Amino acid sequence: MKELGIDCYLVFVRETAAMADPVRDLIIGGDVVWDSAFIFHTHREKLTKIAIVGNFDADAERAKGIWTDVLPYTKEISETLQKAIRNLRPSKIAINYSVDDVMADGLTHGMFIKLQTILSSYKRKFESAEKLIGRIRGRKTKTELELIRNACLETETINRAVLPQIRPSMNEKEIQQAFYQEMDQRSVKESWQRISCPAIDVGPDKNFGHLGPIDTMKAKHGHTLHNDFGVQLEGYCSDIQRMAFFGPKESIPDELTHAFETVREAIRKAAEFIKPGVKGFEVDNVARNYVLSRGYSEYQHALGHQVGVRAHDGGVLLGPLWERYGDTPKGEIEENNIFTLELYVTTKNYGMVSLEEMIRVTGDGCEFIIPPQEAFITLAS
Repeated sequence: MKELGIDCYLVFVRETAAMADPVRDLIIGGDVVWDSAFIFHTHREKLTKIAIVGNFDADAERAKGIWTDVLPYTKEISETLQKAIRNLRPSKIAINYSVDDVMADGLTHGMFIKLQTILSSYKRKFESAEKLIGRIRGRKTKTELELIRNACLETETINRAVLPQIRPSMNEKEIQQAFYQEMDQRSVKESWQRISCPAIDVGPDKNFGHLGPIDTMKAKHGHTLHNDFGVQLEGYCSDIQRMAFFGPKESIPDELTHAFETVREAIRKAAEFIKPGVKGFEVDNVARNYVLSRGYSEYQHALGHQVGVRAHDGGVLLGPLWERYGDTPKGEIEENNIFTLELYVTTKNYGMVSLEEMIRVTGDGCEFIIPPQEAFITLAS
């Protein structure tokens, strides 16, 4: 807050079990029912944390032990909230709205209107909290880094357990079910919606994307298997893609080898370039230009996103300056940000080849959280 010149940060929510602000798990923890205001105020090196909640939520907030003061109300929040803000005399009030960053856009339109009404004399001081939220989410603590690394290791362990079981006679849904069995045995959850985690794509005719597996798509000898997979472990996520080939290493076509090497080297070049202070679009440019130099069309998405309590964790994006990404690629990379590096190329005869690795930004570069894939995984045919 001091870095950004924000002396007051206000999270305004209700019925969070049905409509959860993305900051809830990181900043508040748990659910509330009635209109609730969580205020963070800095003054002379002191941080004051105030929770204004309905009377039936008050004991739960006190039990957390994180609030300087818990102020319950019975009939209406307006008077209590007005008095709290009046006593704090903020110069700015950061609230959770954002045009570009979904993870900073938790204030619903209805609650925004209500907040403007309650704090009508302060609404000119409202500003977006997106930069603050981006830094809170993006600067991973030592514990968070360890939990994310554990999720990545668990993902790789499951990959190594399941992939040798896959046979060309299996269709995409059967392959996905093999992953589910291993996940359930290990009591881990998927990083995103289960229908497409893992995403399974086999053969040359499947366009990779957000479509789940198809039972009519069967693998064959000489086909590729693409696996986009992540698990949520102790509240933190992974997001990793792997490529396999049905057949021995020596039978992999040169066209596929060229494509794989292009994707692998584009990721490596981006990893060599990234460091604190560079902008997201600059990292994307390194990989995108390399892909073009190898004779492929550019990939139609960002190179990388941040990962944390969500697989897509908001903040700075490693992406091109396209309208769909707004200003998120213009942000600066920081130490201990966790990013994916992911891209695909499309071959003429064998479909798409895609990889996704996860990195931690260090003080002067980055490190891969787990070893990156260096060659096609070969599967029995």
